[in-house]
Amino acid sequence: MMDRVKKNLTTGLTRVKWIAGFVADRTKAETSVAKLLYESSKIEGKVDDLYREVGKRVMELKSKGGPEEKDVLKDFVVQQALDEIKHLQETVTDYRSEAKNINKLPE
Repeated sequence: MMDRVKKNLTTGLTRVKWIAGFVADRTKAETSVAKLLYESSKIEGKVDDLYREVGKRVMELKSKGGPEEKDVLKDFVVQQALDEIKHLQETVTDYRSEAKNINKLPE
């Protein structure tokens, strides 16, 4: 009878250790995902600011009139902001795909 109790305790402890390890790994993964999503949301805020900046610049060019109004996309400030927006959106996509890959459970 004591052998049986000892065997069941050993089995139970092994399972508890496995569960504790699993929970620790999942917690680490979820923390990493949360950090990545937080960083991506900060970058999206920067993208919104750049959109605002482009809009202001377009309105400035429109109010001036003349040939600058037609060449909005050739304006240096607008081009620079659009390039940065593209780069930041790629970074957000990378962060989100990395978060998605981390979040997958191993089979």
